Amino acid sequence: MTSGILFALAIAALSVAVIVGLVRRSRDAGPITRGGLDSANTVAQWTEGETTRLLSSAEVPGLYLLRQRFLTKAESVVFLLLRAAFPRHEIFAKIRLADVLQVKIGPQGMERLRAFRKIANQHVGFVVCDKDMTIVAIVDAKEPEQVTNPRDQKLEIIKQRCLQAAQVKYIAIYPPQLPRYRELREQVLGPASDLV
Repeated sequence: MTSGILFALAIAALSVAVIVGLVRRSRDAGPITRGGLDSANTVAQWTEGETTRLLSSAEVPGLYLLRQRFLTKAESVVFLLLRAAFPRHEIFAKIRLADVLQVKIGPQGMERLRAFRKIANQHVGFVVCDKDMTIVAIVDAKEPEQVTNPRDQKLEIIKQRCLQAAQVKYIAIYPPQLPRYRELREQVLGPASDLV
């Protein structure tokens, strides 16, 4: 059996177990004045209960605070550099890697999930797009502490490998040593970048 068939069987068995559990729960709850519950209503009530719980926790005063800055100082400098280097392009900041990359069609089941998890919680600093929203390059602004932290180094290697596999231009900029905007344009658009 292929892993796809095993995955489908596992999902089907899980679905049956959930439905059986919901039916047993509705029987144990006793008769309801509206003429009983079917499993679809039970699932809908559970989902609505979960949403209500999330909403009630969001209403706690002082639970959330607005960040003082959207971009760090280093990211702000790199953003201004990108705006100057690419005036006819769109620049997007703090984007999830999963919004930029997708898992190719080949892998299925757990293999596909593993591949997605590598990019799901990773972020890139900036995405440079042309006017048609085609991704031209991905740029990261690196803080000094990110370069020395071993965990961040491993995550950076994973990110670079994923971007390399997708064949997208990836540039890491270290704010104390900023490239000139013409050099940056040549790196991204090629030597004829002044004509574009």
